[in-house]
Amino acid sequence: MDPGLNRNCFVIMPYGRKENIDGNAIDFDEIYKWIIRPAIASTGLVSLRCDDIDLPGPIHKQMIRHIFEDQVAVVDTTTLNPNVFYELGVRHALKKGLTILLKLKGTTSPFNTAGMKCIEYSTNPQGVEDAKDEIATLMNSGLNNPDHIDSLVYDVLQGLVVQAGPPARPKRLTKVDVFNYSLTKSPGKFLGLMTGERELIKQADIWVNSENLDMQMDRYYGTSTSATIRYLGAKKHPVSGRVVEDLIADELASRMGLEKQVEPATVIVTGPGELRNQVGFIFHVAAVKGEPREGYRPVERIERCVTAALRRAEAEDIRMQNASSILFPIFGTGPAGGSVEDHAERCFTAALDYLELNPTGSISQIYFYIWTDQDLEICHRILRGKPARVTAASGPKQEKDGDRIDRVSA
Repeated sequence: MDPGLNRNCFVIMPYGRKENIDGNAIDFDEIYKWIIRPAIASTGLVSLRCDDIDLPGPIHKQMIRHIFEDQVAVVDTTTLNPNVFYELGVRHALKKGLTILLKLKGTTSPFNTAGMKCIEYSTNPQGVEDAKDEIATLMNSGLNNPDHIDSLVYDVLQGLVVQAGPPARPKRLTKVDVFNYSLTKSPGKFLGLMTGERELIKQADIWVNSENLDMQMDRYYGTSTSATIRYLGAKKHPVSGRVVEDLIADELASRMGLEKQVEPATVIVTGPGELRNQVGFIFHVAAVKGEPREGYRPVERIERCVTAALRRAEAEDIRMQNASSILFPIFGTGPAGGSVEDHAERCFTAALDYLELNPTGSISQIYFYIWTDQDLEICHRILRGKPARVTAASGPKQEKDGDRIDRVSA
């Protein structure tokens, strides 16, 4: 699979219970749940339907963008729905390959699609398994053969090239919102996605800072988590606002002592300095390493950083302060340049593993800080791809500007 492409598979199909041309009612949400989504997950892609899109704005515009940008599209034509065929036509006009057609066994395809490869499924247990295997096999074959053509448009118009417009720029999320997912196997435990300006966030007893192996915090004017925490925690002049005492960075340097570097995933704890966010501790985690003239890159096995921080949170000195919530960055995705999709998947899995293996631990709420709308969409898709482990749920309340307000779940 080309690592430069996104990992989405856009699913085009009816929703809920619909009748096919013979008048038989079919629950397409069940078809999606038991056939399509597991087949997609088995290939390493993330399934996405229009009802999974959480971004604001016209849904049709976002739909067209996914039809064009996503690596694979799966299209269920069972009901001969005109909306489905419209979207299929757009896909075939924009993409030469990796469009997979499905239909319920016995459905007669219309003339224009009758000659196209179409996987037939049935709803009995063996039919479900056979369909999943056939979908996954066809997807993997297409992913491994980028020159494959399944669009009649590109088959006839050899050499056709579609000129893409400029990619959508990510939008920074400044509003404080929390989207909670409850753990299926650990009642009372949550994994959440948190957005908003850092100075307004008042939920999480522990903030985690992604740091380099030298444990030298980023400068105030940087955009990293390290720079933000350093600036917000510094003591400032009451009139000019300039920094007069570098509280968190100085404490971190003091704890390092004569050591010049630490091992990957090392955790060093400091106080929150002047942070006014009800934060009790800052966990500085060695998650990136730098090389002269090469910049920074994530440490190997970045998920170890999540596990190490959670283990440190269970130590007696932290437990005595009744710390129950922790806010992580998605390690390695800032200046280190790691993939949000890859690192979020690994960080979320490590967090879920820890909560499930430590049901009586003091940490019950794990949050990940999300910077942009595109990152938020990616993270929602990853979590919704784990239906056996988490479900969307109304979680703890979020405190903002002195008021208690409920934040709805994803």
